[in-house]
Amino acid sequence: MSESNDIYELLLMKLTGSLDRNQEAEVDALIKKDPSVADVWKNLQDFFQNNEQRRKDFESMSANDIMQGVMERREYYKTKPFPLRKLLLAAAAVAGLGAFMIYFVSKTNHPSKVLAGHHKDVPLKSVYLQLENGEIFDLSGNETHYNTEDEKVTLNINNNTLTFNADRNNSGLNKLVVPHGKAYAVKLADGSEIHMNAGSTLTFPFGFNGDAREISLTGEAYVKVATAAGQPFTVHTPAATIQVLGTEFNVNAYHADNAAVSLVQGAVKVSAGKQEVVLKPGVQADYTSQNGINTRPFDKNNVLSWLEGKYSFNETPLRDIIPILERLYDVKIVPDNPGVADKTFTGQLTKAEGIGPFLKMLKVIRVADYYYNNDTIHIQ
Repeated sequence: MSESNDIYELLLMKLTGSLDRNQEAEVDALIKKDPSVADVWKNLQDFFQNNEQRRKDFESMSANDIMQGVMERREYYKTKPFPLRKLLLAAAAVAGLGAFMIYFVSKTNHPSKVLAGHHKDVPLKSVYLQLENGEIFDLSGNETHYNTEDEKVTLNINNNTLTFNADRNNSGLNKLVVPHGKAYAVKLADGSEIHMNAGSTLTFPFGFNGDAREISLTGEAYVKVATAAGQPFTVHTPAATIQVLGTEFNVNAYHADNAAVSLVQGAVKVSAGKQEVVLKPGVQADYTSQNGINTRPFDKNNVLSWLEGKYSFNETPLRDIIPILERLYDVKIVPDNPGVADKTFTGQLTKAEGIGPFLKMLKVIRVADYYYNNDTIHIQ
């Protein structure tokens, strides 16, 4: 055995059972001969096997997963080869910490990992998917693939879009959460596409195995429904229900007591309160709990411009613009007095330019100055 070999990694391989017979014999002899190696081996076993959760996680990892974590740890720290004796002393001194680091890195790299069973452990400000069984996946990366814990579903993340491979009978409801400051898209099992705006949540199954396709939405989304004969598509929002057979439309349902459905093509039936209305292309249905459903033509360029990161305002009160800014830029904005909130604004906001140019424009056009205080933007 060469002194340049990392005994610590050999012990990890022994723990996973990935050494061949000769290597196993050499490592066993070294453990028996050298007390420092025996200590490292004992610490490794204690760390992974005396804790129920770590033992379960370790058992679900393959040797390749663990060694991938080791390789990335090496690349991160760029350590130079240690003489074996120094390596043993260092390994014995930091065995507990080292085991934790390798455990952590390996766990993080596991392709079918469960990031956390609880929402509080989801990385802040990340797009994530929560399955019906509680598994949570961070979807913020690009060109990433995950397998679910039961390996029945493969999640594919590419360019802020989720696709998946799953059995059509997998009808459990999953929740896709897009936080403020983000936008995301998902392609459903039937080929329908949902483009979600910031601050939106979509509930959907991996498969549509019945005589209906149903999803639920809060927030805003542009929906392109794939045609499926005899299998109508229904979107539920807190305030309204939209039934379609094959069409494209926009849904704005950020508030529990109102909704706006803008039909681009096809036909939809909107139900809200005790009313129903069938829309034609170019017509928008606005529902509020106070006024019921009202329909009117809409400007496609204005309603759908959010898909390109653009928002147009026409004498829009600042109180209506502030929630949009907070969702787009994940910021907190407070008008210092009611008079400021009543000021109207006409113009366009481009998300990619950031909030700064908009605030400066507001200052020039509406004489509404701004300042920052404790991570909050105040408009005065």
